Amino acid sequence: MTNKSANFDNYCPTCDLDASELEKYKENIKSEIDDKYLAHGIVKTLGLNDGIFTRPTLTRNPKYKSIDKTHNLTFKNSVGYDRAALTLMLLPFIFILVVNYDDIVNLNLDNRVLIVFGVLLITIPIYIYRAFFMKHKVKIRITKTGIEYYRNQISWNTIIDIGILKAKSAKANEHKIIVGTITKGIIEMNLTSLNVSPEEFSDIVILNTKNVLQQHI
Repeated sequence: MTNKSANFDNYCPTCDLDASELEKYKENIKSEIDDKYLAHGIVKTLGLNDGIFTRPTLTRNPKYKSIDKTHNLTFKNSVGYDRAALTLMLLPFIFILVVNYDDIVNLNLDNRVLIVFGVLLITIPIYIYRAFFMKHKVKIRITKTGIEYYRNQISWNTIIDIGILKAKSAKANEHKIIVGTITKGIIEMNLTSLNVSPEEFSDIVILNTKNVLQQHI
């Protein structure tokens, strides 16, 4: 309209997408995601797929009730694992300390017990620091215009498909958010060690992309 070059870099937070073109893009991205993550045929029958892929909908009782509540959120490495590990180490440490108190005071501790006690004595302060004092780097930031993920900007109005990929093993806690975009194709966001669940994160995406994504899910 102005005969000028676009003055935005990679994304435009105010653009309006043509409905028919949007539908074509969405179908193409959806097909690519299905081909890559959904198990088919013998792979599905034998359970040889790497993970379980689902497309989420807004949960019944979302943690974030409105779009405004989701803006300025930051997600970092969760300290829950460090605190759980710290608890598990404190239990044997206290047990050894109580049961072998006299031997410890008299420096007469059995060598094997001494090694375990020494390892715990060194390791516990490290986990105390990680759990309570360490400043973890922000991995994902939610803004009014989109998602900042490892310095990559994903604009809300370019997201046209979303899925959750979870590890098949019940013992594994690995999960990723799969995002299909118009400008950057398919993007994987690893949430495994972050302080947000895939369901919470998908709620955030669905809330903020209601004009583009929610109508099509």
